[in-house]
Amino acid sequence: MNSETPATALTAVGQRMRGHDRRRALRIALDIVIGLLVYVSGVLVGSLSLIGVPGAMDESGELSGVGAIVFLLVWMLWLTVFVRTRWPLVPLIAGAVCGLMGGDVLLLLVGVFHAVVRLPRRPATAATATGAAVVVWAVVRACVREPGYNPFAFLVAPEGVALTGPDAHVFSPQTALAIDVLTIVSGAVALGIAVGVGYLVRRTRRMRSVEAVAAHQTERSEALTVQLARQSERQMLARELHDTLSHRLSVISLQSGALEVSRDDARAAEAAAAVRKEAKASLEDLRDLVSGVRDGTAGATRTVLTDTTPALATLRTVPDLIASVRSTGPDVTAIIVLEDVDRAPALLSRTVYRIVQESLTNAMKHAPGRPITVDLRVSAEHGARIFVSNPSVPEQEALGDLTGSGGGMGLIGIEERVRMVSGEVSIGPRGDSFVVDVRLPPFTERAGHV
Repeated sequence: MNSETPATALTAVGQRMRGHDRRRALRIALDIVIGLLVYVSGVLVGSLSLIGVPGAMDESGELSGVGAIVFLLVWMLWLTVFVRTRWPLVPLIAGAVCGLMGGDVLLLLVGVFHAVVRLPRRPATAATATGAAVVVWAVVRACVREPGYNPFAFLVAPEGVALTGPDAHVFSPQTALAIDVLTIVSGAVALGIAVGVGYLVRRTRRMRSVEAVAAHQTERSEALTVQLARQSERQMLARELHDTLSHRLSVISLQSGALEVSRDDARAAEAAAAVRKEAKASLEDLRDLVSGVRDGTAGATRTVLTDTTPALATLRTVPDLIASVRSTGPDVTAIIVLEDVDRAPALLSRTVYRIVQESLTNAMKHAPGRPITVDLRVSAEHGARIFVSNPSVPEQEALGDLTGSGGGMGLIGIEERVRMVSGEVSIGPRGDSFVVDVRLPPFTERAGHV
């Protein structure tokens, strides 16, 4: 049982909400910091790549008016990096504009990466294809133009030489080829990193989501298992209470009826003593079952013996059970053949006892004063056969108010117990008799099971 008070529960919920808010604020702050770093880096790279924009540089290699406008445009386009996580297509489109103008494709690759990570499969594939097309366009365009217009020319140009204008011829064919190769390799590697790392992060997130769902399902399964276990315990307790107390209360009812009609003081005293013993035994049974529920051992055999029906529900005590019923008045004819008792599993042993007990109780309630026949045969090779019969009687001759007191739960309990050990059961009228016929499987191979 959950002992958590409403105030404690509200406090725990509040703490979880505050923890969630703190983590969310931390994620937002980290995203802004990363965005600032990427923005500054992108603006620097975009400024260096202005050399590849037609008209951005004049004959002397200085920034022209067109170049100044393009420079401001690059700054504005790079502002889209701050919405990369929420709307990844925005920086992707802005980066495509930069790449098509002749500038760098870094902003485009940032948009491709976040599109691959966050968008569904089809939009992510379309974004990858678009990004690849723009990168190929930018690389081919840089390779077919004069080497001096390639931003990578900064790495190989002689000191003091302008990259455009009259000094553009200073690049030898070998140097121009090296610049082109560097451009192609850089474009391919950058595109591969953006797409490859993006799909890796996407797969990692998907695996985490699957793991979270699996963990949730596991918790749900565990909760259902606990619920089913509790339901099974309740059903088991109900069976034990019914089978144990119903038998004793039926005996008490028989003896009470004998008290009502008895004119013999000795017989009345004997019946009163029997009622007292059965009432005491019922109380002991109830205490034992309640203690078993508290200790988690409900349904186990008792160690406290009384001087009435046996408290140990085993094969060995079935004869004692029949003797105790016979002592209260009913004529019980019993044929009992027990073999391999020590090899019988405890569950099977208790099941046989309870079935015989409930069958006798049912006969006493519905056919009072009529003879009862019990045929019990148990062996490891052939299993158990329980056959209990009594003459059918009109309903008005049954045991007063106890006739319908069980609501048929005793017979249902017999069927449930038989199913638990994979046996077969047949209950109902046969000719002029009411019969309980049960067959339980051999237990040679199940000797070690309980």
